[in-house]
Amino acid sequence: MTMLAKYPHQKIEAKWRQVWAKAGLDQTDLRGAGKPFYNLMMFPYPSAEGLHVGNVYAFTGSDIYGRFKRMQGYQVFEPIGLDGFGIHSENYALKIGKHPADQAKISEKYFYQQLHQIGCMFDWSRTLETYDPAYYRWTQWLFVQMFKHGLAYRGKAEVNWCPSCKTVLADEQVLPAGRQVLMGTCERCGNKVERKLLEQWFFKITAYAGKLLENIFRLQTAASGRGLDWSEKVLTAQKNWIGKKEGINITYPVYNNQDERVGEVTCFTTRPDTNFGATFVVLAPEHPLVKILLKSPQLPKHLKQPILHYLEATAKKSKTERIVEGRQKTGVFTGFCCLNQLNHYKMPLYISDFVLMDFGTGAVVGVPGHDKRDFEFAQEMRLPVIRVVVGSDNDKSPITKIAQVQESEGKIVNSDFLNGLDIHRATQKMMDYLEKKGWGKRVTTYHLRDWLISRQRYWGPPIPMIYCAKCAKEGKSWFTLKGEKAPLGPARNASHSDAGGWYPVPEDQLPVLLPYIKDYKPGDDGIAPLAKHKEFYETTCPGCSGKAVRETDVSDTFLDSSWYFLKYPSLGIAEVANRNLDPSSGNSSRGTSYSSRLKSEAGLNFVGSPQCFLAPNSKLKIPWDPEITRRWLPVAMYTGGAEHSVLHLMYSRFVCLALHDWGYLDFAEPFTKFYAHGLVIKDGAKMSKSKGNIVIPDEYIKLYSADALRLYLMFMGPFDQGGDFRDTGMEGMARWVGRIWRMALASLSSDLSTLGTPGDLSQVRKALHRLVKKVTEDTEKRRYNTAIAAMMEFTNLVADHGGVLLPELLQTFLLLLAPYAPYLAEELFQRLVGAGIPSQRRETSAPQAHRSIHLQPWPAYDPQMLEQELVEIVVQVNGKLRGTVAVSPELSAVREEVEGLARKSETVAKYLKDSTVKKTVFIPGKLINFVV
Repeated sequence: MTMLAKYPHQKIEAKWRQVWAKAGLDQTDLRGAGKPFYNLMMFPYPSAEGLHVGNVYAFTGSDIYGRFKRMQGYQVFEPIGLDGFGIHSENYALKIGKHPADQAKISEKYFYQQLHQIGCMFDWSRTLETYDPAYYRWTQWLFVQMFKHGLAYRGKAEVNWCPSCKTVLADEQVLPAGRQVLMGTCERCGNKVERKLLEQWFFKITAYAGKLLENIFRLQTAASGRGLDWSEKVLTAQKNWIGKKEGINITYPVYNNQDERVGEVTCFTTRPDTNFGATFVVLAPEHPLVKILLKSPQLPKHLKQPILHYLEATAKKSKTERIVEGRQKTGVFTGFCCLNQLNHYKMPLYISDFVLMDFGTGAVVGVPGHDKRDFEFAQEMRLPVIRVVVGSDNDKSPITKIAQVQESEGKIVNSDFLNGLDIHRATQKMMDYLEKKGWGKRVTTYHLRDWLISRQRYWGPPIPMIYCAKCAKEGKSWFTLKGEKAPLGPARNASHSDAGGWYPVPEDQLPVLLPYIKDYKPGDDGIAPLAKHKEFYETTCPGCSGKAVRETDVSDTFLDSSWYFLKYPSLGIAEVANRNLDPSSGNSSRGTSYSSRLKSEAGLNFVGSPQCFLAPNSKLKIPWDPEITRRWLPVAMYTGGAEHSVLHLMYSRFVCLALHDWGYLDFAEPFTKFYAHGLVIKDGAKMSKSKGNIVIPDEYIKLYSADALRLYLMFMGPFDQGGDFRDTGMEGMARWVGRIWRMALASLSSDLSTLGTPGDLSQVRKALHRLVKKVTEDTEKRRYNTAIAAMMEFTNLVADHGGVLLPELLQTFLLLLAPYAPYLAEELFQRLVGAGIPSQRRETSAPQAHRSIHLQPWPAYDPQMLEQELVEIVVQVNGKLRGTVAVSPELSAVREEVEGLARKSETVAKYLKDSTVKKTVFIPGKLINFVV
């Protein structure tokens, strides 16, 4: 019949989007939920023309899990928003010649239109955009809290500068150079990163390095049934980036060539067991001792000029150029030496650019026999190589000229009281000895560096800080205020000598609005666009009421996304409707002025606004509802890309730990589970505009349906691995969707007499119970591709048995399909219910939605129905019946399995006991005959 020919997906999907929205199907009662489940996916940043299939892949994988949990009886909250501030969005606006604020309105409309189409159960009553003043007021509030608690500071440091993006970057935002873990190219534009000495704002994330690392072990305990559950590759990446090292700082006296002590230098090492083999010490060019030695009268005159030339040449090199592996080592001798007090060996003191000031102490003790880079330096400078670790007892030569470096396990030699020990015992014994002598002290160091938060761009939240030159001269700052304005918590007793003249913007004056300016493009001078506008930066000092200036940098976009998951549940429907995005327009779509709208929605100047809440046990205003937050957080399931392992995820954990320590949250880790999804590629390569292989979902949804796109993306491969998007595969999945449509309509219109024999029905029914078990287990483990494959096999079985299903069997199949193909399943379920099958509905407060398939209970299977009918195999010995064995159908054709069972049978074994089997005849599924 023609009515069965084609699935009218465009009409059906438009209909159900409207019905679900009108019924409030996906709106969650956050206060009344009995079994809350916060299902969150990383929100997108609108940096291009719209969503691509990689976005849809991530959102679909998260949505399937949320729908599955809802059918299991949980009240699922699945919000969405836009991470619209930051360089990604601004660069796109610059590229197409649009003002970022104007482009934000266009992108928001298109992104949300696309997100509506893909069939996810987003709660559209609680969206947020990071560029909305009602949101970034609280991003600025978070910055203020960091400052007040001693975790935000301004410092002058050598920073990563991207000449293309025209801004500084945090270490985590720079891609590795070669095999090194250090800086190379900008992660956004791919251009080479330079180093600049600038004064910037930092967050002291290093103060939480220990906690961040310690909590990773809590995140790994789910395998034993305890704690939290994160993807192992993400935790490994975080551990490596935190980079904890336990070692010792050894202090060496420094002498001139007249054996007069002129100072000392401290070197960090994790291998003090090799210290009897130390032959030189190297300083980073930036080390403070270098300046001291240059001014020293004991510095040999003939060495001063070579040192100055070397320092000048080093200043022109990037960090990447200095540390690249395999580069020829360079250096210059200082004329001084360091005394190794273990053996009184005088070690020449050099300056070399392969040593970096921001790692360790900026000084390295060289042990060339047991470190590759030390060996390369020793060769260039013709320094001796002393071996103190050997891999065998036969090799104990103390001096070697061969190019051999022993960095692996071994035993200590030529080292006095350490001789004969393995390197691990020797390390501990040496540390004990050095500490006892007062020559060293155990320390723990981390690779993690403080979070560089300043950005010299326009499109971001202005950093809410004010500088007063008058207060700075008088040594005053926010930390010197008395009375009611005195700092709270840890900041009260902290030392803040570097905060002179700095004050946070008073909290009742937040947000500091980002003005609509026309000259928003970044410059090459490293000066933020807002610094050109006196009307923005001229202000009043909160301390002395004199003239002061605002900070003109904006904050890193990763600050915007470091806390958004806390805000979603506390948003209300009224607060997020029809918000104006354009600071230049002067009015909103509701006819009120921009400033009035901001005050009413952002909760300025009064407590009780839906956007403003009181912190527990205090009068402090916070951006989230404490009661709802306790009920819904931490996030139950967070889904996102593994590429954010040391960016967004690390920063979110840090912010959450800090808020917990300040008493604002009663949990320390933000995400109970984190699942890292795979990557969608096209034609074997990562999708990019330069390759011309970006796949926009719109045309595929229009041509094949959103359900077919969802199913194909999940079928490409394991969800944590991704797959290669191919049009042929997309077409094949669309055909399967069409077969489901026709099978269901045929089932609804068929007479029971056409549904096959009782035996056929029994096989299909049992296969369906096996399918329920399979899809349940695979969906829980997010093995979506195998769940879909099992559903395909089932429909093939149905086709082999007449192509139609009994109504109750069809209903069960549709329930399994619902999380994967929500539109198709809803349409067919409603037609099935209309045909007289009662809905197994769960009570819900959502009006007109009680008969939706997406609110039905997840189907259960009968374990007894999983037992497969066994095949009986006749067993003969010399052609005579001696017994039978029963095997499963799939094993009945496997000779080895049948023969093994037959030989174990007592009735058969006695005839084979004292005989030799000359031949075995096997007829699969029927008979086995032993000829003896």
